[in-house]
Amino acid sequence: MENRFVNYNYRPFRIVRESGTMIRALARQALKGRWLEAFVLLLAAWAISSLPSYLAAILDIQWINFITGIYSIVISGPVSLGVSYYFLKLFRQRPAQISDLRYGFEYFSKALLLYLSMAIRVFLWSLLFVIPGIVAAFKYSMAPYILADDPNKSPSQCLMESTMMMTGNKMNYFLLLLGFIGWAILASIPQSWIGVKAVERYNDSYFYFRDPQILVQIINDTAYSLKGFIATLPEFFVRVYILVSTACFYDLANGNLMVGGFNYGPASGSVENPYSGESVPFRDVPPQTAADSEDSPGEGGEN
Repeated sequence: MENRFVNYNYRPFRIVRESGTMIRALARQALKGRWLEAFVLLLAAWAISSLPSYLAAILDIQWINFITGIYSIVISGPVSLGVSYYFLKLFRQRPAQISDLRYGFEYFSKALLLYLSMAIRVFLWSLLFVIPGIVAAFKYSMAPYILADDPNKSPSQCLMESTMMMTGNKMNYFLLLLGFIGWAILASIPQSWIGVKAVERYNDSYFYFRDPQILVQIINDTAYSLKGFIATLPEFFVRVYILVSTACFYDLANGNLMVGGFNYGPASGSVENPYSGESVPFRDVPPQTAADSEDSPGEGGEN
C-alpha cells in the first residue's frame, strides 16, 4: 500500500488511501452492539441544542424564537465538541457514555469560539459560490476532533491543523460521504411521505376552505406532531454511521490508525479488519481520549 505523508510544523498527516468501503466497514465493526447507545447520545445532543427552538416554533412567538435562536448558536459548539469526543472514544473501542456530552462544556469558550470561527469562515467562502463553501466545510471538518483529542490547543490551531490534515484528503472525504447517499435517501422517505400527505390534505381541503393560510397551518401541525418527529429518527442512525466513519477517517489521516499490517509499537486500542480478521492496532493517542471516562478531562474554558 502506498503511503504518502504531508509534513508540517505540528505533526505528519497522512493521505488516506483506504477506500470508503473499508472505512465504513471499520465503522460498522466499531459500532457492533453500540448502535442504540450512539443513537441515544445523538438524540440527547439534539434535545440539548434544538429542542427549545423546536418547541418555540410551535408557540410561534417572535421574541421566544429569537431567544431560542441565540441559545442554539451558543450551545451548538459545546455540544458538537462533546459529540466528537464521544465518537472518537466509540471508534477507538473505549468506554463511552451519554455523559461524555459534558466534555464540550468543560471547554465551553474554546468550543464556542471554534464553532463560530468555522461557521463564519464557511459562510464567507459560500458568498463566493456554493462550491468554495463546501470546500471550506471539508477543510475545517476535522477541527472539532482535533480539539476533542487535545483540548490544550487553541481554536485557531485546530483550524490550521484541520486545514493541513485535509490537504490532499478533501476529495477522499467527499467520496466517503458520497457513499452514504443511498442510506440518507432511504432514511428520508418517512419524513418525505409525511410532507406529501400534508400537501394532499391541503389540496383536498382547498376547494372547501380556499384559505391560503391553511397550507402553512397543516404543514406546521404535521411537522410538529409526534408522527413527524418519529419520521426523522432513521436519519439519526445514518448520522451515527457517518460520525463513526468520520472518526475513522480522522484517525487514518492523523496516523493513529493504518490498515494493512503497519504497527506503531505500543498500542492503546485496536479494531478488527472486517475483511482479513486481523487486529489493527492504534498508535498511542493523547491521554485526554485514552483515559477512562471517569477521569477528569481537565480544567477548561481557557483560550
